[in-house]
Amino acid sequence: MSKLARDQSGYSLVEVMVAIMILAIAIIPMVGMFDAGLRAAVLGGNYDQARALANKQMENAHSLSYGSVKTSFPTSTSSFDSNGYSLTAGLTNSSFPGFTYDVERQYVSAPSVGGSTFNDSSTDRGLMRITVTVRWDSNKQYSTTSLIAR
Repeated sequence: MSKLARDQSGYSLVEVMVAIMILAIAIIPMVGMFDAGLRAAVLGGNYDQARALANKQMENAHSLSYGSVKTSFPTSTSSFDSNGYSLTAGLTNSSFPGFTYDVERQYVSAPSVGGSTFNDSSTDRGLMRITVTVRWDSNKQYSTTSLIAR
């Protein structure tokens, strides 16, 4: 029996501590990667929601006639200033909590022959540029722009 007691082999406390240290060194960076991955997934989801809200508002504008967009989009109190510009800010949609959006409308003139730039106009020439900007988390935003023609 004494020979059996002397032949018992196993891990010493030092070996176990070294194994734990090696595992800790390998696992701690992985925790940081999981945290970074979660933050990226949340941010991507927010951008998807912002894009969906902006596209929904842009589709609303495209579904209206030019005259309706001019007089009542996004609200009936939206009006143009003397520069042909209109901004309606701080709008919300109950389907997108935590997001606000702004709608900018600007009269524009068609590019000249051979040109490619739509210039701002102070008068209605039958073209309007609409920009929807969605904001969240006080510093993130997504914008989309489109033209509406008479």
